[in-house]
Formats: sequence, C-alpha cells, structure tokens
Amino acid sequence: MPRLYLMRHGQTEFNVQQLVQGRCDSPLTALGIAQARQASAWYREHGIRPALLASSPLARAKRTLDIVIEENPGFELLPRSDEDGLIERCYGSFEGKPMSEFPVNPWNPGDALVACGGDSEASARERSVAALTHLMARAAGGDVLAVAHGSIINLFKRTMAAHARCDQDVQLANCCILVFDYDEAAGTFANTAIVNIAQPTAFDKQE
Repeated sequence: MPRLYLMRHGQTEFNVQQLVQGRCDSPLTALGIAQARQASAWYREHGIRPALLASSPLARAKRTLDIVIEENPGFELLPRSDEDGLIERCYGSFEGKPMSEFPVNPWNPGDALVACGGDSEASARERSVAALTHLMARAAGGDVLAVAHGSIINLFKRTMAAHARCDQDVQLANCCILVFDYDEAAGTFANTAIVNIAQPTAFDKQE
C-alpha cells in the first residue's frame, strides 16, 4: 500500500518570537535547520524512497524540503512540486501579530477568523485533501513525501481520524513526520504513526 510521509517544517524565527505566521513567512532558525537534518536522517535510517516530493509554496516549507533532499542521496533526482493546497491556513488580520493577541487556538481555529480575512474550515479541508490525493495519484502507487504546516496538517489529520491506527493525541512538533497508508479505492488516508524526531515511536519499533 502506498504511503504518505507528511512533515511539518522546521522551527522558524516567528516560532521563537511567538508571532502568528499563517501565510506570512519567516526563515528557519539554526535549530530548525538541525531539526530538518534530524528528520532527513530518519528517512535514511528507515530506507524511505518516495516516488514524489512536494511542499507548500511558503519558503519555510520549501527550505525544509531542500534540506531533506540535500541529506538523502538520490532525492535530488525525484520529481518535486510546490502545492498551493498545502499552504498554511490564513489567519487574516492577525498574521504577523503576537500570539498573545490571537483570540482562538491556532491549531484549530474553526471559522472564527473568516470575518477578519481568514480561511474557513471547509475550504482549508477541501484544498488539503485534494492536494494530497492528487499527489498520491501522481505517484502512481509509489510513496509521497510532502512538507507543510502545523495547522493544516492538524486539520488533515482530524479529517482522516476515523481511519487512524495510532494515538492521535500527540503534539505535532517542528519537523514531525506523520505516516499515512493510502487506500486508493476508498480515497482515504490511515495515520499509522506520528514521529517526533527526538522520541522513539511504535513505527521505529516495527522496522
């Protein structure tokens, strides 16, 4: 069964400064670069050989994928695409402002920010599911490695929660890797592991 490796980007300057990111961008920190290298080593150690690479078009996600490619010989030969459907949720007028001013949970804002220019939950869900399903179709039975953002990954995970086969109450740390089995006939993704790179997981014990 083909697999999706859905990865969050590394730590950014806005993460450290506790500023709302959303569609605005900030560079990876030195720690964020190190986290991406740790995740890259996990792919090597587990013999992950995707057929297709993708990322959100935002620079923090693209740079994280750059590091994964640099650290895994042969990945530079794989097809790669920017996927608009993987871009982070829009937080409207709150973007770039301190997290202390944010009125809702950024991981699960629902429709609370639509009035100030943010995404609706339905539109964010639709675009993320469509993008990842399209990537799996393009991979034609192979695996996909995609880099995206915390809130949009959390929404996708919740959307597919009924099919999950691992604990879902897990923090999605920077450069975490969510492993999904993809059922092409049903069009569903079953989350089998959430790998926070500093912690051993059931997936590691299976290998």
